Amino acid sequence: MLFHHENLSDHVAKLIRKMIFNGTLKPGEKINQVQLAESLDISRGPVREALSMLQNEGLIKHETNRGTFVTTLSFQDAYEIYTLRALLEAKAAELAVKHLTENDFNRLQECLDVFGEALRNKDLEEEASCDILFHGTIVKASRHERLIHMHKQLNTQVGAMFLTVANMLPDRAALVVENHQKLLEALRSKDEERVSREFSDHYVHALEELENVKSLLTI
Repeated sequence: MLFHHENLSDHVAKLIRKMIFNGTLKPGEKINQVQLAESLDISRGPVREALSMLQNEGLIKHETNRGTFVTTLSFQDAYEIYTLRALLEAKAAELAVKHLTENDFNRLQECLDVFGEALRNKDLEEEASCDILFHGTIVKASRHERLIHMHKQLNTQVGAMFLTVANMLPDRAALVVENHQKLLEALRSKDEERVSREFSDHYVHALEELENVKSLLTI
């Protein structure tokens, strides 16, 4: 397999990312760099660089003296990520209400349309990207720079969180667009109290569902 040298690591990261999201590499599975390099017909250098990128995204983790593994989140991880996003986004969405334009609403709706297509195609990578874009657009509209910065830091774990939830709660995937549509409708209402409540509940309900299957998550 040949790639343009300048973008080799990016291409390899994209391929490994797809392998994680389509289940070729499963949560908790150890990644053999030598075998991976051989299968892609490239040297180990670009593979190491690609894995470093994916570690920054939260999709893989490196454990000293053990190796590199596809990330599996624990219920505590999910609890911390979701409760923090609930706190940040409830306030960000409340602040965003007065700044969102009709173009923003159209962009958010387009994002949900793509989200729906990704669901039908079972493209988890695209679903995670849509989730980041949808929520990021709203948070950016808050114009609260420190809040925006803190929220962006969580994006490195959203992919791993999305993958974990998809594996633990496959039936929930069908409701993803519907749940996000409710958030968009709340924003269109311009009712700040409703907006704050809907965004907080969005994550509270997800946690309640995970609570029922937390024995399947890494402890």
